[in-house]
Amino acid sequence: MQQPSKFAPVLISSVVMIILLLFPVLNLINLICCAGIIIGGASGTYYYAKQLDKAGQVIQNKDGIMIGLLSGIISAIIYVIFSTLITMIAKQNPVELVYEMTQQYGFNIPPETETILKQIKNDYETNGFSFFMIGAQLVSTMVSNCISGPLGGLLAASMYNKKKNQ
Repeated sequence: MQQPSKFAPVLISSVVMIILLLFPVLNLINLICCAGIIIGGASGTYYYAKQLDKAGQVIQNKDGIMIGLLSGIISAIIYVIFSTLITMIAKQNPVELVYEMTQQYGFNIPPETETILKQIKNDYETNGFSFFMIGAQLVSTMVSNCISGPLGGLLAASMYNKKKNQ
C-alpha cells in the first residue's frame, strides 16, 4: 500500500506553530517549555496518523519526528520573515529598548557589546531591520523549533499507537 503524503500534515503543523508563535496572547504558551511548538508537531502527526489509519497502516515514530522536524524548519523561516516585516512596519528599534532597560536597572554595557549594539541600531535606523538580528533570530528559532517540533511529533505518534493498541 502507498503511504499518504506528508505535505498536508507538515502544512497543518507549520500553521499551528506559526499562529502560536506570532500572535501576542497565544505565544505565551511557548513560555512553558515551547509547548506551542510541541502542540504544532503533535497536531500534524495526529492528522497523519488518522490518514494512515484510514489506509489500514500504522504510524511509526520516525514519521512523527519527520513531520515535526520539517514543520519546525518551515515555521521558523516563516516566523522570522513575518516578525521582521512587523518590526519594519512598526518602525520599532529593539536596541533602544535594550538601552532603556540597562539604564533603568543600572547595568553597564561592556565596550565590545556597545560597538555591536551601535551597529545594530544604525542598521535599524537606515534599513528598518538588521541582518545580524535576523540571523540570530533565525538560528535561535530554528534550534528551538527543530527540537520541540519533533518531540511533539514523537509524543503524538507514541500516544496514538498506545491508544490504538489498547
